[in-house]
Amino acid sequence: MKIIFLFLFLLQPSFLMTQTCDSVSMAIEIDTAKKKISTGEILLGASAAIGIPLTIGLATLSLSPPSYILFFKDKRPHNGIAFETAIGYGDTTRFRFSDFRIIFQYAYIKNFKNRLTLALNRDKTLGRFGRNKIFGYGLSMGFWAGTNFKKMNLIGIEVSIWVGNAMNIPYIFLFPQHHLFVKLKRGFLLNPIEQITEINIGFSSSITLKR
Repeated sequence: MKIIFLFLFLLQPSFLMTQTCDSVSMAIEIDTAKKKISTGEILLGASAAIGIPLTIGLATLSLSPPSYILFFKDKRPHNGIAFETAIGYGDTTRFRFSDFRIIFQYAYIKNFKNRLTLALNRDKTLGRFGRNKIFGYGLSMGFWAGTNFKKMNLIGIEVSIWVGNAMNIPYIFLFPQHHLFVKLKRGFLLNPIEQITEINIGFSSSITLKR
C-alpha cells in the first residue's frame, strides 16, 4: 500500500504540469480565435492588392504606350494596334527633347497579325511651352523597316507631327519623354514589290539620353 501511495505522489507533479500546458495551449487557441482583423489591416491589404498591379500596369504603359494603326494594302484598309518605345539622344539640359530616336514598335494588324518595326528618326522641336518649358511640339522624319517573320517584309519613310513632354519630369504619367503623334508611313512591301501606306495615331515614349 505504501508503494502505491508513493507512486501516486510521484505522478502528481507530472499530471499538474500536463494540465497546466493544456490550459496554456487552450488559452493561446482561444486568443488566436478571438483575434479580430482591424479595418486598417483590411484597407492596407486591399491597397497592396490593387496598388501593386496598377502601378506595374501604369509603368508598362508609360514605357510602351499604345497607338492605332490604319494600314492600306491593295487600297484596302486594315486596322491594328501598336505599342511603341524608343531610345533618344538630345542636348545636355535636364528637361530635354530628343534630336534623334531609334524607335521599336510592336503591332498587331488584322489579317497580317504580328509585326515588328525598327525606325530611325530625326526630331525637330519647333517650340516649347508650359512651366520650365517642359512641353513642346515638333516634326519628325525618318526611315523604317518591318517584318512579321513570314512573308511580309517592308521598308519605307515616315513623317509625323507631335506634341509631348520633355525627359526627366518626375511624374509617373510624364516619365519618360512622351509624344502624342500623328504619323504617315509610305513604303514598299517586298517579295513581291507593292506600295503600302499607313496612318499611325497615338503615343510613343522615349528614354532620351544626353549626347
